[in-house]
Amino acid sequence: MCAHALFKSLDPPACLLDEIALRMSMARGVEEIMAVVRHGVRPLVGADGVTFVLRDGDTCFYADEDAISPLWKGQRFPMARCISGWAMLHREVVLIEDIYADDRIPHAAYRPTFVKSLAMVPVRDDDPVGAIGAYWSERKMPSPDEVRVLRRIAHSAAVAMTNISLTSALRAARDEAVRAKDAIVLAMADLAETRDNDTGNHIRRTQHYVRALAEGCVEHGLHAEALDAETVALLFKSAPLHDIGKIAIPDCILRKPGRLTAEEFEVMKTHAMLGSRAIAHAQANLGADSCFLRVAAEIAETHHERWDGSGYPHALKGEAIPLSGRLMAVADVYDALVSERVYKSAISHEDAVAMIAEERGRHFDPELVDVFLRIHPRFDEIHRDFSDHAA
Repeated sequence: MCAHALFKSLDPPACLLDEIALRMSMARGVEEIMAVVRHGVRPLVGADGVTFVLRDGDTCFYADEDAISPLWKGQRFPMARCISGWAMLHREVVLIEDIYADDRIPHAAYRPTFVKSLAMVPVRDDDPVGAIGAYWSERKMPSPDEVRVLRRIAHSAAVAMTNISLTSALRAARDEAVRAKDAIVLAMADLAETRDNDTGNHIRRTQHYVRALAEGCVEHGLHAEALDAETVALLFKSAPLHDIGKIAIPDCILRKPGRLTAEEFEVMKTHAMLGSRAIAHAQANLGADSCFLRVAAEIAETHHERWDGSGYPHALKGEAIPLSGRLMAVADVYDALVSERVYKSAISHEDAVAMIAEERGRHFDPELVDVFLRIHPRFDEIHRDFSDHAA
């Protein structure tokens, strides 16, 4: 099915935005991201033209466009004398009802075009790498809904471009495997953080929880042979990737402020396998075996399994669940309990400890719970050290 037919077949607009985000997440290059924008943005905002601008040093490169008549495709303009450059430099959305009444506009470049009004949205808020522009042939002020759509598309483009950069970095890392380990973990973890506002310090806390629990096992004579110093270090480095699959979950589910429906939860559950497959794909691109990526894939796939077999995605039971997944399950649930989310309040450390104890032999490996109950003050300390409200 061609892109135009695909977009026309989807309704309502929220589904269109989710489809755009999905297609961008599957893109293997910037050209494919731009093609999604070229085919999908204009109908959503009722624009007469749209451009995709890339930051190229101190210039703005108008890399792609879809418009009722030619704009500036293939041209470069100085950042300081271009409205897309202004949006990137100031990290702000620009809305202009009358371009000829705004001194930031290079009027000479616009006079040969149909443009009377525009909206320019930077791609990536913290350090813009480009911008998406929408243009109208009649004077109008872009509506809040149109701006919201453009911002969401720019956000999806930013995540996709980061993902592409990660894949390129993995290919280049074949001869630099040791140095690449930390860089890959941070890059992929940052993708999850960008996608899901709840995962920022959660990523850092859970890797410390996992290490504390693993070290606690060794201290108390449990799994000492399996949890040597190298393996514990691998668990620590790999743990941040446990929820990387959430990148592929639509915003309407991932950021829903209330309880998920049964159908939505089934979609959410797919993040475990999606994460495992993404990491496996990264390892394939690396072209070499990587212990920490293998451990990361194992954690991503199995940290929602339950000791009694009621978990997902494979309903594994007992010791059929890899030790890495069993460790992460305790860490992940503890942090979810003691952390505030848009859909729930945090509970106290003491209440969280009690709830985990109640799930001994049901949700969690009973021996790991026993270790947790001996070392739980370390979890409380980690949570305070990496608080979401810490400076």
